[in-house]
Amino acid sequence: MQLSTYAKVIVKNGIAVQSGDLVKVNFNPEHLPLVREITKEAYLSGASYVKLDLRDPEVELARAHYICSPYTHHYPDSLVQSEWTDLEAGYSTISITAPSFEKLESNLLRKKAAKLIEVKAKAMAPIRKVGMENRNKWVVVNAPTVAWANTIFPDLESDRAFHRLNELLGDILKLYEKDPVASWCHQDLKLKTIANRLNAYQFDALEFKSNYTKLYVGLVRQHIWTGGTEKTNDGRVFLSNIPVEEVWTMPDKRGVTGHVRITKPFNLNGQLIQGITLYFQEGKVVKLDPYNKELANLIEIDDGGSRLGEVALVSKHSSVAKTGVVFNSTLLDENAASHIAFGQAYVSNVVQGVAMNTNERDAIGMNESAIHQDVMIGDEIMDVYGVRNKKRILIMKNGEWCFTI
Repeated sequence: MQLSTYAKVIVKNGIAVQSGDLVKVNFNPEHLPLVREITKEAYLSGASYVKLDLRDPEVELARAHYICSPYTHHYPDSLVQSEWTDLEAGYSTISITAPSFEKLESNLLRKKAAKLIEVKAKAMAPIRKVGMENRNKWVVVNAPTVAWANTIFPDLESDRAFHRLNELLGDILKLYEKDPVASWCHQDLKLKTIANRLNAYQFDALEFKSNYTKLYVGLVRQHIWTGGTEKTNDGRVFLSNIPVEEVWTMPDKRGVTGHVRITKPFNLNGQLIQGITLYFQEGKVVKLDPYNKELANLIEIDDGGSRLGEVALVSKHSSVAKTGVVFNSTLLDENAASHIAFGQAYVSNVVQGVAMNTNERDAIGMNESAIHQDVMIGDEIMDVYGVRNKKRILIMKNGEWCFTI
């Protein structure tokens, strides 16, 4: 991977650094070389300060292993306050992530780890909620680690697996193109074209159908389809995910019925969740088949955890899908398949969402929760219909758009 080129894409397309911007980088220790390049590029672009926040999965694993049980029920108020301080100061945030796959040996340890995650999620819920209101610019990206590469390519030696993952990511991220920054601007226009087409329909609902899925997803009235760049409340442009191949909008949390199968694995507490069929009634998950304790614990965190906050459409010919690789990373795999997300919705996906109070948001069917978990449901045989005035319009056939982009 060309780190300097990637850093330029993250800084210029991701958070679009302007003169005087404050920048915060959350990162894994293995990503320090990339962080250094990001820091250089941010200052060259006019940033006034770059703040670093190290997040080591081994340290988090040590906490799960060795913390005394009484302290698993508490997340330090000072850490929540620190996040509030950065948010109010206006920091633009870059989060460099990679999936981790630590095995938790005992049931007791898994319970302790799950409790730590639950407590942190609830403590940080107000921060997540405000963050998803786009008060500040933010972007989430992936960068490779040896452990991640080994899970994708277990038959290769570690150095070859890491090199292969680097190559694939470089291609997906458009780093080998003549002008990667311009290429992402072009991708933004392509996604905006699709979103505008869907916004013109103002569907009442979507229907997903395949051999193992029959799902009806009601949409909130005056919903907005979003694709590519977004804007903060004061109009600053940013690209929240790199790569991005999806267009997404807001489901009505009360209006989801039927069943859908998870088609690609997602990483939950080091466990890959896949092949589960989800059954919905009146917007709420009522059954997992087969039952999975980790997933059940996640969606039972609060009432909104078992309801949907996002529905997204992705072509089977996206740059991620065309690799034919399952990356075991939600950021990448959600850009290879249409998906839904449990939990918190984005207020930008409905007209005047930012201006609504809690009661108004609830009245229109907007979901609120301490979590936001994407789950991939699309594949090459899925059809998607838009429903308007009880008429069905085929918008995706066998995982591909039915209209010319």
